[in-house]
Amino acid sequence: MSRKFGWPFIGASGAVSVAQIVAQQALIKQLPSPLAHRRLPNAECSARLPAGRLSCHRQPCSGPPWLSNCYCGQSSEQSAAQGDGRTAMATYRAAAIGRTGRGNYGHGLDLAWVGLPDVEYAAVADEDPEGLRAAGERTGAQQLYRDYRELLAREQPDFVSVCPRWLDCHAEMVLACAEAGVRGVYLEKPMARSLAECDTMLAACERAGTALAVAHVRRYDPWPHRLRALVASGRIGELRVIAGNGTADRRGGAEDLMVLGTHVLDLVRLVAGDVTSAWGRVTQDGHDLGPEDVIEGAEGMGASGGDFVLAHYAFESGVSGTFESWRNQGRDTRLFGLTLYGTDGILSFRGSPEDAVFFLPKPAPMPGGDADWIELESSSVELPPDAPATCERTDLSRNKKAALDLIAAVEARREPVSSGPHARAALEMIAAVPESHRLGQRIPFPLSNRENPFETLRRDD
Repeated sequence: MSRKFGWPFIGASGAVSVAQIVAQQALIKQLPSPLAHRRLPNAECSARLPAGRLSCHRQPCSGPPWLSNCYCGQSSEQSAAQGDGRTAMATYRAAAIGRTGRGNYGHGLDLAWVGLPDVEYAAVADEDPEGLRAAGERTGAQQLYRDYRELLAREQPDFVSVCPRWLDCHAEMVLACAEAGVRGVYLEKPMARSLAECDTMLAACERAGTALAVAHVRRYDPWPHRLRALVASGRIGELRVIAGNGTADRRGGAEDLMVLGTHVLDLVRLVAGDVTSAWGRVTQDGHDLGPEDVIEGAEGMGASGGDFVLAHYAFESGVSGTFESWRNQGRDTRLFGLTLYGTDGILSFRGSPEDAVFFLPKPAPMPGGDADWIELESSSVELPPDAPATCERTDLSRNKKAALDLIAAVEARREPVSSGPHARAALEMIAAVPESHRLGQRIPFPLSNRENPFETLRRDD
């Protein structure tokens, strides 16, 4: 939309003339397709985006009663009946940024907006012509761009998926979205290569009023929230330890910690809360990782290294947490997940191939005895009241749940369920492992070293 469509109709006094109202009606007819069906925003609303953006993020609209064309959606009651957690309805423009050959479109983040009610897929950007063509066919996007910055400038989307798995482009793409006035960004995990990049991204989003959601999609599943309910009910007594595992496949060690550990550690925080300190060890071929062992990591993650990682975390809640990953030790995909140890029992959450939770009614998994693991039925555990509104909807993919939640977050002016600050906290748990290893000591949170600790270690040579 051209920026000439501003809304200069209301003077300092707030008075509106008949001629101004007529001018408003005439301007609606001039709006280019596909925006012609939209109503005018409330020009007096302090929450209105600059430069005449057509989507007001204060819903329901609190504008003056005489402005009959103020952009408002349906009531909270109407929206709640749809089960998507939104507080109003509006029409939004969505877009996706991919990078074929360097992270592609992540785990289907470009499809998050397809088919959602009141969302039109405006555009896709990808430097690769063939990748762009394929993405256009998958999404039905109206416009295709080779340059994502041109997309942002021309299309002015409300929501953007930053899709590439590779981390070396995340910061620049999110910063560009914030600078362009995008209202919500859905970013592939992990969030960034370093805590410094995370800090910069979050500061830019805060300045711009851009909501940032990161694809820690397990937060939109029901079982992680049922785990919280089980712990709160005392099913395993007092929670003492949460042990996390990655897949420990060919990526085992530092790569597993970064790529899949981000999911696991995000779930650990969901249950146990914030971390106060951490200790970590990283080894390569059985010896402690040294500067000479640091390599350039996969998928644009920067400096990395180590085929084994072990971490211990202390939480404000008093709970302890661990994470470990050995390369090529994950012979069963069910290794990926969490084990929660309590004073009276154990809960085991296995996250692959399908989510499943098992209960052992004794505090230690010793061989023998009269207690066996019991698989719990999801229907036997009630969701906590603060679980995401869409988490039990089987008709929605995880990415669509995340997209709906991001829209709801913008409308309600709250953080998304899987927010940028949550993602930074997970990355801080990851970075603490090589940083503690480098320093040879337990380290407090927040970390003072905000760069990639493997890079710091490499310079120590």
